[in-house]
Amino acid sequence: MRAAAAAPAFVALELAGCGSSGLSDKDYRAKADAICASVRAQRDRLTPASNLEELRAVAQSTIAINTDGLRRFKELDPPGDLKSPHAAIVSRLGETLRLQQQALKAGQTRQTLQSINLRARQTHAALVAAAQRAKLAACELL
Repeated sequence: MRAAAAAPAFVALELAGCGSSGLSDKDYRAKADAICASVRAQRDRLTPASNLEELRAVAQSTIAINTDGLRRFKELDPPGDLKSPHAAIVSRLGETLRLQQQALKAGQTRQTLQSINLRARQTHAALVAAAQRAKLAACELL
């Protein structure tokens, strides 16, 4: 009788998410790809800059879009097998934002900007590699 009474309590705990490892692979991939698709669509809608002032405005808008994307990615709870690529994506998105902010600082030398661009390319490559490991097609296009 005790075993029969304990069974519903165990099921209730399991349904409540006790010991859960985050979203399912399918749900995680759908949500993560939706975030990446949204970020890309917003960035694609930005008007191309035709002068330095407009370039700064586009860069600031891009930073705002990417900041929101990073926030939304941090809110995801990936399943166990996707935790490592998820952490890499979050880390690379954060690094991308830091590099973008650094590039906007006034008085950057050509050499400093070249260094920022090189690190940005490396960070982007690592982001794409993590997206590929997680099988996030939309994130591979960022």
